[in-house]
Order: sequence, then structure tokens, then C-alpha cells
Amino acid sequence: MKSDNIKVWMPVMTALILLVSSCSKFLEEEPQTQYTANNFFVDKVTLDAGIVGMYSSAKDLFGVYTNTPLFMTELGTDEAMFKGTSGVRFNFDRHSFSVSEGAIYEYWIRHYQIVARANILIDAASKLSVLTEAERNIIIGEAKFIRAFVYFRLVQAFGEIPLIELPITGDFDYGLPRSPVSEVYKLIRSDLDFASAPNVLPTAKTNNGHANAWAAKALLGKVYLTMASAKEANKVPGYQAISESTTELYTRAWELLKDVKDNSGAALLPVYGDVFKIENKNVNTESLFELQFSAIVPYGTQWTKEYGMISSGGTINGNPAYHTNSLIGQCNLVYVPKFYKYYKPSLTAPDYDKRRVWNLTDSLVNIANNAPSSLTYIWSTYNPDRYNQTVLGRCGVTKYRWGNSWRETSAYLYSNCPNNVIVLRFADVLLMFAEADYKKNGTISEEGLEAINGVRQRARGLDANGTPVTPDKTPGFNNYTAGDITINEILMERARELCFEFQRWFDLARTGKFEYFLELTRPPSNTDIVNTSTRFDPSKNYLFPIPQSEIDLSTNKDNFKQNPNY
Repeated sequence: MKSDNIKVWMPVMTALILLVSSCSKFLEEEPQTQYTANNFFVDKVTLDAGIVGMYSSAKDLFGVYTNTPLFMTELGTDEAMFKGTSGVRFNFDRHSFSVSEGAIYEYWIRHYQIVARANILIDAASKLSVLTEAERNIIIGEAKFIRAFVYFRLVQAFGEIPLIELPITGDFDYGLPRSPVSEVYKLIRSDLDFASAPNVLPTAKTNNGHANAWAAKALLGKVYLTMASAKEANKVPGYQAISESTTELYTRAWELLKDVKDNSGAALLPVYGDVFKIENKNVNTESLFELQFSAIVPYGTQWTKEYGMISSGGTINGNPAYHTNSLIGQCNLVYVPKFYKYYKPSLTAPDYDKRRVWNLTDSLVNIANNAPSSLTYIWSTYNPDRYNQTVLGRCGVTKYRWGNSWRETSAYLYSNCPNNVIVLRFADVLLMFAEADYKKNGTISEEGLEAINGVRQRARGLDANGTPVTPDKTPGFNNYTAGDITINEILMERARELCFEFQRWFDLARTGKFEYFLELTRPPSNTDIVNTSTRFDPSKNYLFPIPQSEIDLSTNKDNFKQNPNY
């Protein structure tokens, strides 16, 4: 919608107040209510503060709160599950949520609040004459990058959505229609075309949480890959109306991702686990864009505490053990049992893939004498169908940690975990490039193989001399050949590399592969292990429902209908 009097849901009206209050250090002399976008954003300093507030609000997409939207796109896949029997985590894990699920409303409204902030900043920066052209471009470029990121997440989750491109003014309008998927992507592409254009955002790595031109180009490549694969899969309504052919879309994704691959200066770190270490956040060569969290309360995160390897018995310094050990978490989210097997090309390849060793615990920690003392393992063999079920329920994900060893301790609160959310990294670019290369050609080229095998080679780790382990040392875990490559294998490699990075739901949705991978990880019939394969309904669960409260408020029922079969 392109009108000066666009209005939207009442909660979004608070976005300007929230934006101003996030910059309170500038507002000590007068009440906040006297400030509006027109009289607060008067120069580069105030606009820069607004940009920081916009990035800060994006962190709320990954916080753990009441009705948290975090679990919407992490659970219900082939990698993560919840072993409890009720609550928001259970609802998303079993695909049993309703149209009135509070977390779905929170997902919707928090994204639109960020859109509102971005629109205010774009409008203000466009009008201020005191800015240089370079200053104006950076502010608008960053705001458009975040707006595109937010709309991209919304359109993938809900399909058709209302578009808001200008600041909200005047009375509230409940008559906004849901815009076609193709129109939403038109805005996303336009925003990222601007943000990635020459002389808009810097090309150098910022290391402070601000997006640069290469992050914008990588995100645009992901957008084109999503449009192409979703149109090809034809599981989600609306993508067939995109005018370009799938070949054209895959080719455009290939071009953008090749540019990032060849010219951005980004590179894989030699050791996989180093990407996720606290000391390497922002500064490593692999990260393209991260949302910032700090150990200073309340600027930390809680989402990493959902994972971890849980302890058995005892406390450490009088506290529950998961509050102190650098690998132990609450273990609310565990991996789907058969996901472990994704790292086992054969029974003769024990832990050749170092990503498994880093990402997935296969044990629980036994606490004795006020300290971690020993481990009890799940698996008696390398066959993931044979396990100690009691232990399995206590084994989680160790991808995000505060130290290198399960014996290390680090005091922290639930809300001061300093892990950033890595939104874009170079390994993702290489895997997306390989997928686009395979899809546009019908077979993978040598350049595409080189990209995906670069990720696979790094997964073997380094030997005692610091030299990359070669394929001849890891029988059963070889480099790919062209004959090995299928879309299923590419998605399997993406799961091994990118698991628990808030990617999997989107990957399975865009490719129409939920049924295939959920069936692949269905538990053996002779166990009571449960996971999401039991209730996923392909007739509706490729999209989430529009929050019922938004349907109820709409005065444009003909153009604001619920998603199919909800």
C-alpha cells in the first residue's frame, strides 16, 4: 500500500513510542510524549540512535518470553523437538497450534513493529537536508535491509500479508488487504537492490552488528533461491504468480551468491566450532550478519539456554547445574533422535564429521562433589535406533556454549547469555550457491561442487599438525561427486551444517520437503519416542495461520481471509 494515510493494527502504533524510548539518553530534559518522528529525528546523531533501536527490536524475534515466537520455526522440523506434553513448545513441535496461539500473534506483531520503525527512519532520512548523500544512503540502506529481512520472514511464514511502506499516520484503518506474495517479494527485492547497490552501504565488515552491502547481497540471493524453490515445489499458494520462471530465479540467485562467494572477502574458518565461540562473534571471517546480544543484563539472550546437555544429580555451588556448566542447558529443545544419523554416512565412520561432535551431545553430565564428574552415553553402537531412552530425554544441543569442555563452568543468569544470532554466514552462501548451480543447470558444475565440498572438507576438521584432514582418512565420509548431488542431499548437508540456526523450517517449507524429511526421521515403531512427523498436515502446515485476532478486527473480510484449512 502506498498512501500517506496508511494505518495498521493498534499495537504497531506503539512502535514510534518504543523507538523514541530506546534512545532515552537524548531525552532527559523533556517528556518522551512530546517527541514524534518529525521533531526527534533532526540530524545524523538522532537517526543513528534510531537505527540502533531498530536493530535492538529485531533481537526480540529471538527472545524467550511469554508467548515467545522463537519456537515457531525451530520446532516441528526433522532436527529439533520438544519432549514435554503441553505448552507453546509442544504446540509447535506437534503442529497442534490453533489460530489463536499467542506465539503466532507475537511473531506477527513483533515483525510489524520492526517494519514500523524502519518506515519511520526511511521517511525521516529522506527528508532531512542536513545529511550528506552518503549519510542518507547508509541510514536508508540499513533500514531497508532490516525491513526486507522482516518482510521475508513474514511472507515465508504466512504467505500473503499486508504491506506497509510508509509511516503510520491518522486514524486506524482495519481495511488493509493481504497483498499477493509476488507483491511482497517485489518490495523485498527493491529494498535489497537498494541496500546492495554501489555507494550505499559499506563493503567492509563492520564488526558492530550493522549490515553491510555483502550481507544485503547474500540475503537477496537467499530471497531469489526461496522464490525459485517455492515456485518449483508448488506447496505454498501465491508463488506461481511470480512472473519469472524458476530457471530465471535460480540464475539470479546464482549470480548474486557467486558475487558474494568470489568478491566479499568472507571465508570459512578452519574449525567449524570456532564460528560459534563467544570470543569470535562479529570478528570472524565467516560471519556476514549477526544480531547482537551482550552478557550485560538485560541485553543478553535466553534462547541458547533452551538447548544444552542437562545434568543428572547434584548442584554446583548450590545452584542447579545447568546454571553453571558451559555446555549444560535446560534441554527444553532436544534433537530428533534420528537426526543424529544425519552425521553417520555409514556405521564405519565414527564421528568423522566434527560438526556432530560440536553440535549434538550424546550423553548427560553426572554431577558429583559439586562438579561435573562423568558422562553417561545414549548410544551403545553407532546405530541411532539403539539407545538408552532415559538418557536420550536428557541429551540436547551443544552448538552454543560458553567454554570448550563439559567440565568448564561459567556463572550466568537465564537472561545474560551473550551468544549472537548469526543470521547470515559464508557456509550458508556456499551451500546456497551449490543449490542454485545444481538447479539452474540440471546438474552441478565443478564450481558448484567446489563450493559444497569446501563446507564438507571443513567438517573433517584438522589433524594434530593443524592440517585439514583429507578424504582418504575418513572412509565413508568422502567429497561429493556430481552423481551424489540431489536436492535431498543438499538439504541434508544444510541440516548438518546449519542446524539450530533458525534455518530448517524455512528450508523445508520453500522446497516442499517437510513430508520427506519428517518421514525419514520417524521413530521406530517399537518405541515411545515422539517427534513432529506424526501430526504435520501438508494441506495447511506449509504456512502458519493468520492470527485470529487480526481476522476478527479486519473490516475487509473478502481480502483478509484465513490461510487454507485453518
